[in-house]
Amino acid sequence: MKKLILFAFALVVMVSCNEPAKQYTTSSPEIETIKTLHDYFKDSNYDGLKDLYAEDAQIFENSLEPTTVSDMIQQGKEGRKVVEGYDFPEGVKCEMITNDAGEKWVNSWAVWTGNIKGSETEIKVPIISRFLFKDGKIVKEYSYWDNLPSYNAFEELASDKLDKLDETLAEDK
Repeated sequence: MKKLILFAFALVVMVSCNEPAKQYTTSSPEIETIKTLHDYFKDSNYDGLKDLYAEDAQIFENSLEPTTVSDMIQQGKEGRKVVEGYDFPEGVKCEMITNDAGEKWVNSWAVWTGNIKGSETEIKVPIISRFLFKDGKIVKEYSYWDNLPSYNAFEELASDKLDKLDETLAEDK
C-alpha cells in the first residue's frame, strides 16, 4: 500500500511539473518580422509594410497621439523625398518579452544613417521601438528618435545654399 501511495504521489508530482513559459527571447517569428520591417523601410517597400501590421494598428512615432498604418506610410514616402542613403549599417537589435498577461512585445533598437539630398553630411539617429503583436501582426507600435540631427543637416544645407547664392550675387555685381 505504501508503494502504491508513493507511486501515486510521484506520478502527481511529475504530471504537475510544467516547464515555465519562456518570457524572454532573442529569436522568434515576431523578431524576424521586425527585422523585415526595417528592411522594408530601407528598401521603400511600403506594400510589404502594410502586410506586417493589423488593419487597425495604432502607431505612436515621436507622438502621444496614434496614427494609422496608411498615415505612417504616407509620412515615410514624404520623408524619403528629401533623404538618401537610408540604412541601418549596424543592423537591428531585438528582444521579445512575453508579459504575465501573455502579450508579446518586441523591443528593437538601431542606428539609422542617411543624408539629406544635396548634402554630404551623414546623419546618425538612434531609434528605439516597441511593438505589440497579436496573431502574428503588429497591433501597436511605439517608436522614438531624436530629430535634431536631421534639423541640423537641413540648416547646414540651407546655409551652404545661401552662401553660394551670396557668392553668385556678389560676382554678378
